[in-house]
Parts: sequence; structure tokens; C-alpha cells
Amino acid sequence: MNPLKQYVSYFIIVILVFYGCRNKMENIAISSDGVKISFDNKGQGQPAVIFIHGWANKRSIWNEQIEYFAKKYQVVAVDLAGFGTSGNGRIKWTMSAFGDDVIAVIDDLNLKQVVLVGFSLGGPVAIEAANKIPGKVAGVVLVDNLQDVEMKYLPESFDYLDSVMMDLVTYPTPEKIEGIFYKKNPDASFKRVVKMLQGGPGKGWRESLHENIRWNNEDRDIALRKLRVPVIAINSDREPTNVQAFRNFVPSFEVMIISETGHLIFWDNADEFNRLLEESIQRFVKNKK
Repeated sequence: MNPLKQYVSYFIIVILVFYGCRNKMENIAISSDGVKISFDNKGQGQPAVIFIHGWANKRSIWNEQIEYFAKKYQVVAVDLAGFGTSGNGRIKWTMSAFGDDVIAVIDDLNLKQVVLVGFSLGGPVAIEAANKIPGKVAGVVLVDNLQDVEMKYLPESFDYLDSVMMDLVTYPTPEKIEGIFYKKNPDASFKRVVKMLQGGPGKGWRESLHENIRWNNEDRDIALRKLRVPVIAINSDREPTNVQAFRNFVPSFEVMIISETGHLIFWDNADEFNRLLEESIQRFVKNKK
């Protein structure tokens, strides 16, 4: 072979191998609408535990849980479209599309049995995903969301919620966040929130906020009636959980309460949260046998 051609061929092979390895290291799946979904994948063991962040969050919100549960399980943390390092070229910002983000990662990793853990907005996302792949889902853990499934947002509150929430993520201050989102380690927690919000709202943030409201008003009841997997909630004591209302949709529903915590339960009391999540996973596994 001509030395120049041999060199070019060798160079092309090196480039292809490099980019192939890099893409594998980046852990990227492609959602149903072509959007790139980034995720972390660590540990081994069944079932795989899939962590889904809330609105204006990213997968790093689960760092402590990833380290803890990866000692025993395969642990996956997903950046939903529009957040973290995932793509934002989405046209329809629906909860169903977010559910497809999670399913894309499950399919990419060829996972056979999973537990879906959804925080805040991640709760509806977990429900949507579970309804699409019930055979693969051992159970859903809702984290501080859907406390009252009889509640509907009033139309006159839409603009107010948009204003308050977009202001909060654009101009975060301790006064806006402390006591609601966290109650412990305020300095460290605030710095962590600010780092997570660095750069301000991006494409998809306002759209997904509005979609969360719409889903709760229009799709939530239908989605809950379709559920064929067990559901356990781990909630703070900020507001009461209407257990009976939820059991009208999922009779086996259970709730575990962690007192003296804000919305970010797993930051305020990581040890207790991890204990209750482990207990929930084991219940799901037992029910599957």
C-alpha cells in the first residue's frame, strides 16, 4: 500500500475509535423525537434503579444516592431533555416525551427490570414511562410530589405560578429557597442550587413548567388509572399526603414520611431517605417473585 494512503487509513481508524469510545463514555441515548439524552451509569445488580430529577434540576442532584446505591445495584441518573447536558431541540415538551427520554436510556442499556425514582416533576415522568413499559418496571417511587391527586390548578393561578417559578430559577436567593426546598445545611445547599441553576433557564424550562401544570389538570387521573405497577411515595411533612385519594387509583399505594425536611428530602436527610428507598426497592422485588 502507498505509505500516504496507509497513513491516511490509520488516521481514519484512530479517529473512528476515538469518537466511538468518547460517545460511549458520554453515555448518550436518543429519545423518540431524536433528542440526545445524557445519563450516568454506575454499579451492578438487579433491579436497576433509575433516578429522574425534577424541574430546573439535572442528574447531579442525585449524586449522594448514586454513590450509595451503586454499591448494590446498577444505578442510572438521567438528564431529561432541556436540562443538564441533554439536548433541547424538542418541539413538543410533553410529559409523554419526557417518559420517552427515560425509556430511551433503559433501551440503550438493555435493562430488563427497573425501579423508577422520580422527584417532583420526575414523578409524572416516571408514571408516563411506567405506563409504556410496565413489564420492565418493578415499581415507582415518587419523591415529594402528587401529595393530593384531587387537587387541580385554577386557570387564574397559571400566570402567577409562571412568574414565581421563572423568577426563582432566574434570580435565586436564600429568601426564596430556604425553608421550602431545604431546611438543613442552608449555606451548602444554597450554593449547590445556584451551581445547578448556573446559566439560567434554557429552552424547555418554561415549556415543561406549563406542561407539568397541564398534565396535573388533564392527564394525571388517566395516567394513574392506567398504572399496573406498585407505587410508593417518600414525602416530606411540608404538606399532608392524601393517601385515600391516591388509593382510588392505585389501591396498594403507600407513603413514607420524613419529618423536618424541605422539598429536597434526599439532601436534608440522605440517610433516612436512602434507608426508605432501599426498603421500597426490596418490597418491589418481593412482589415480583
